[in-house]
Amino acid sequence: MEELRAARPAHLTGGPVDPHTRQAELAHAFAQPTRVPRRGRKSLTWGLGLGLAGAAAAAVTAVALAAGSAPVVSPGAPDVAAQPVTLSAREVLLVAATSAERRPAAAGDYWHVSSRSRSLHPVNEGFVISIEQESESWVGADEQWGSTRALGVKPATDADRAAWEKAGSPRELTFAGRKRISIQESAERPRTGHTRGQEIFWLGRNVTMADLRSLPTDPAALKADLLRFYEGKDTESGAPMAEDAWLFRVTEGLITDMPVSPEVLAAAFRMLADLPSVTSLGQVTDAAGRPGTAIAIADISQRKPGDTAKGVVQVRLIIDEKSGRALARESVVVKPGGLQAGLEPGTVWSTHTILETGWTNEHP
Repeated sequence: MEELRAARPAHLTGGPVDPHTRQAELAHAFAQPTRVPRRGRKSLTWGLGLGLAGAAAAAVTAVALAAGSAPVVSPGAPDVAAQPVTLSAREVLLVAATSAERRPAAAGDYWHVSSRSRSLHPVNEGFVISIEQESESWVGADEQWGSTRALGVKPATDADRAAWEKAGSPRELTFAGRKRISIQESAERPRTGHTRGQEIFWLGRNVTMADLRSLPTDPAALKADLLRFYEGKDTESGAPMAEDAWLFRVTEGLITDMPVSPEVLAAAFRMLADLPSVTSLGQVTDAAGRPGTAIAIADISQRKPGDTAKGVVQVRLIIDEKSGRALARESVVVKPGGLQAGLEPGTVWSTHTILETGWTNEHP
C-alpha cells in the first residue's frame, strides 16, 4: 500500500478525479508498451478473469504507468521485449489531449508555420507525376507574410519514370483533362507575398487571431461554438456533409497549424474523441518519416446526389499523441475518379506535412 501511495500522481490527491483526467490517465497507461516474457513463459494480458489479486495488480500497474514510472524487473529475470498496444481513436485523442495541455503556454509577435506538401496526378501521357512544394507563413495580429517554393514536378515512382522515358521524356504534360504542366526536377526560387487584414484563419468561417484566443476550453462548449456555423454542407464544395464530418474537417486546421492555447488544443482533441464516427487507422509514418497514429472519419468526402464522376477520398490526421501535436493531413484514395482517376485505392493522393509551428518575435 505504501508503494501504491508513492506511485499515485500528485494531481490525483485531494478529492474526486476529473472525468477528463481519469480517461486520459487510463488511456495513457494502456498506451505504454507492455512487457511480456520471452522463452516460452506465459504472458499476462489485460482482460477478464484476473481475479481479485490480479485486478489489484493491474490497478497498481495502471497507476504506476500513468505516473510515468517503468515496470520493475528483478535481477536475473529473463529478457523482455516491448509489444505494441493498439489504441482506439478515443484513447489516442485523450492521450493527445493530456499531452497538449501539459505544454507550456507561449506568445510572440508572429505565429510561424513551416510545412511541405505533395500531390500525385495521373497525366494523359500514361503515368503519374508528383508535385511538391514547401511553404512558410508568419501571421501577426492584422497582417500575414508567406513564402512558397516549388520543389519539383517529376515522375512519382521509378516505374513512372520508366514510362515517362518510354514516352520520349516529354517536358510538357497534360493532367485533369486539359491542365498543362512542365517537368521541373529542381527546386525553384521562393515566391513571397504580404497581405493585410485581421480575418486570416478559416474555422468554418473567417476568423481573427482574437477569435482564436476566445475559443472555449471545454469540449462541449467548443463543439457548440463551432456548430453555430454548420449549415449541413461542406465548407468548400457545398456538397451535403454530416455534422461529425464537418466538425472533423473544420477542426483539422485548428489542430494542425493554428495558434490556439494548450487548453483549447486539448479541448479540440477531446471533442473529436467524443465523435463516434472517428476511427483509428493505427501506426503510420508521415511524409517526413516521423511515426504517428492516423485517425479518420467515415465518408468525409461526401458527394452530391447523383454525382458519380468524382472520386472519393478519406481525409486522415496523423497525430503524435505523446507530444500532443498533429504531424500531417493526408488524403487517401477510396474510390478513384475525377482528379484521382487512374490512382489505385489506398494511394496517398496528397499530403500536407507540418514541419514546425511556434511563436517568434523576429520580423518575417
